[in-house]
Amino acid sequence: MQDNQIKKIHHLISSSAYGVEYQPFVCTKTSHILAYEALARFEGMSPDQFFGICHKDAELFFHAERVLKKFQFEKRPKSKKLFVNFDPHVLHKKERVNEVFDFFSNQENFVIELVENSVEAVNAPKLLDVFKNLKYDFAVDDFLKENSMLSLFLLSQCQYLKLDKDVISHAKADKNFLHILRGFIAYAHGMGKRVVLEGVETTEDFELAKSLGIDCVQGFLFRSEFIKKMRA
Repeated sequence: MQDNQIKKIHHLISSSAYGVEYQPFVCTKTSHILAYEALARFEGMSPDQFFGICHKDAELFFHAERVLKKFQFEKRPKSKKLFVNFDPHVLHKKERVNEVFDFFSNQENFVIELVENSVEAVNAPKLLDVFKNLKYDFAVDDFLKENSMLSLFLLSQCQYLKLDKDVISHAKADKNFLHILRGFIAYAHGMGKRVVLEGVETTEDFELAKSLGIDCVQGFLFRSEFIKKMRA
């Protein structure tokens, strides 16, 4: 079964059956688009399935990430900052680490997104030292996601804080959670960070984000017209 799954991944990559959706970040004050996030898409397979299979084979994962990131940067909207997901597992191929950072060093106007549990996947302080030396900005993704561990270290070091999409439903259902949320937002702003809310699907969600003082939002309410489904 696993061999068949790996073969399917190879086929998706070799046949260019992948794409990217550029989901916009919309300013809560002006409603202008400030940036885009590059989200991988695949024919006949969800991103979670694709990367779940790739994680079982370090060489395959490295190859897939190299192909996908190259495509995402080539097709990007040129005038805006680009947020790209960075899975620290790509660094498990130690002989290829320099290739990873050489690639990013040749790009401009981007932000690396680290999942909130990245501190468990790699030596986070060492990784962030590398980011700082290379002058990379980074965001903590999926912050306050249910059942995740809160990494105060990543929170203190990032330039952008991305609140998980589930934050919206929690904020609507629990007034006590609203107090916690406002505290994190105040802390982030006090430290000069920008706060992004994911999963905004309705105008009510957008108004909630504005009332909380969140800087910008992303979600299906502002689904991007920039969707690159196939290699040109």
